[in-house]
Amino acid sequence: MTFLLQPLQHILSTRETSSMVELNGRRCIIDKQRYPVNGDTVLIDISGMYEWAMIMIHPRRLITEDGAFLMDDLLEDIAVVGVVTHEITTMHEDDRPTI
Repeated sequence: MTFLLQPLQHILSTRETSSMVELNGRRCIIDKQRYPVNGDTVLIDISGMYEWAMIMIHPRRLITEDGAFLMDDLLEDIAVVGVVTHEITTMHEDDRPTI
Protein backbone atom coordinates (compact mmCIF):
# COMPACT_ATOMS: atom_id res chain seq x y z
CA MET A 1 0.00 0.00 0.00
CA THR A 2 1.33 3.43 -0.95
CA PHE A 3 0.43 6.61 0.89
CA LEU A 4 0.67 10.01 -0.75
CA LEU A 5 1.69 12.12 2.21
CA GLN A 6 2.98 15.07 0.25
CA PRO A 7 2.38 18.79 0.49
CA LEU A 8 -0.77 19.88 -1.32
CA GLN A 9 1.26 21.75 -3.97
CA HIS A 10 2.81 18.42 -5.05
CA ILE A 11 -0.58 16.73 -5.54
CA LEU A 12 -2.68 19.56 -6.99
CA SER A 13 -1.63 22.48 -9.15
CA THR A 14 -1.91 25.16 -6.48
CA ARG A 15 0.12 28.23 -5.65
CA GLU A 16 1.38 29.69 -2.40
CA THR A 17 -1.62 32.03 -2.47
CA SER A 18 -3.99 29.04 -2.20
CA SER A 19 -5.79 28.04 0.99
CA MET A 20 -8.25 25.34 1.95
CA VAL A 21 -11.52 26.70 3.35
CA GLU A 22 -14.40 24.83 4.96
CA LEU A 23 -17.66 26.75 5.12
CA ASN A 24 -21.25 25.50 5.40
CA GLY A 25 -20.20 21.87 4.96
CA ARG A 26 -18.28 22.60 1.76
CA ARG A 27 -14.50 22.23 1.48
CA CYS A 28 -12.75 24.13 -1.29
CA ILE A 29 -9.31 25.31 -2.25
CA ILE A 30 -9.34 29.00 -3.09
CA ASP A 31 -6.72 31.15 -4.78
CA LYS A 32 -6.59 34.61 -3.23
CA GLN A 33 -4.80 36.23 -6.18
CA ARG A 34 -6.63 34.66 -9.12
CA TYR A 35 -8.91 37.05 -10.98
CA PRO A 36 -12.45 35.65 -11.29
CA VAL A 37 -14.08 35.09 -14.66
CA ASN A 38 -17.76 34.74 -15.54
CA GLY A 39 -19.32 31.71 -13.80
CA ASP A 40 -16.54 31.13 -11.24
CA THR A 41 -17.44 30.15 -7.70
CA VAL A 42 -15.91 32.57 -5.21
CA LEU A 43 -15.68 33.04 -1.46
CA ILE A 44 -17.08 36.44 -0.53
CA ASP A 45 -16.89 38.55 2.61
CA ILE A 46 -20.08 40.46 3.38
CA SER A 47 -19.26 42.74 6.31
CA GLY A 48 -17.37 39.99 8.15
CA MET A 49 -19.67 37.12 7.17
CA TYR A 50 -18.35 34.63 4.62
CA GLU A 51 -20.40 32.89 1.93
CA TRP A 52 -19.97 31.00 -1.34
CA ALA A 53 -21.28 32.68 -4.48
CA MET A 54 -21.14 32.44 -8.26
CA ILE A 55 -19.84 35.55 -9.99
CA MET A 56 -21.39 36.97 -13.12
CA ILE A 57 -19.40 39.65 -14.92
CA HIS A 58 -21.99 40.96 -17.43
CA PRO A 59 -24.30 42.10 -15.90
CA ARG A 60 -22.25 42.54 -12.76
CA ARG A 61 -23.77 40.44 -9.95
CA LEU A 62 -23.19 37.64 -7.45
CA ILE A 63 -25.53 34.71 -6.91
CA THR A 64 -25.29 33.15 -3.44
CA GLU A 65 -25.81 29.46 -2.64
CA ASP A 66 -29.35 30.16 -1.44
CA GLY A 67 -30.20 31.85 -4.76
CA ALA A 68 -30.03 35.51 -3.69
CA PHE A 69 -28.90 37.98 -6.37
CA LEU A 70 -26.48 40.64 -5.13
CA MET A 71 -25.99 43.53 -7.54
CA ASP A 72 -25.70 47.30 -7.88
CA ASP A 73 -25.31 49.06 -4.51
CA LEU A 74 -25.11 45.78 -2.56
CA LEU A 75 -21.76 44.96 -4.22
CA GLU A 76 -20.08 47.94 -2.54
CA ASP A 77 -19.97 46.12 0.82
CA ILE A 78 -18.73 42.81 -0.60
CA ALA A 79 -15.13 41.69 -1.04
CA VAL A 80 -14.08 38.63 -3.06
CA VAL A 81 -11.71 36.65 -0.83
CA GLY A 82 -10.68 34.11 -3.44
CA VAL A 83 -11.67 32.03 -6.44
CA VAL A 84 -12.45 28.33 -5.98
CA THR A 85 -9.95 26.22 -7.90
CA HIS A 86 -10.81 22.78 -6.47
CA GLU A 87 -13.64 21.32 -4.39
CA ILE A 88 -12.89 18.50 -1.97
CA THR A 89 -15.60 15.89 -1.50
CA THR A 90 -15.73 12.67 0.49
CA MET A 91 -15.89 9.40 -1.36
CA HIS A 92 -18.48 7.94 1.02
CA GLU A 93 -20.48 8.87 4.08
CA ASP A 94 -20.85 6.49 6.99
CA ASP A 95 -24.58 6.71 7.68
CA ARG A 96 -24.61 3.63 9.88
CA PRO A 97 -24.65 4.51 13.58
CA THR A 98 -22.30 2.70 15.94
CA ILE A 99 -23.78 0.57 18.68
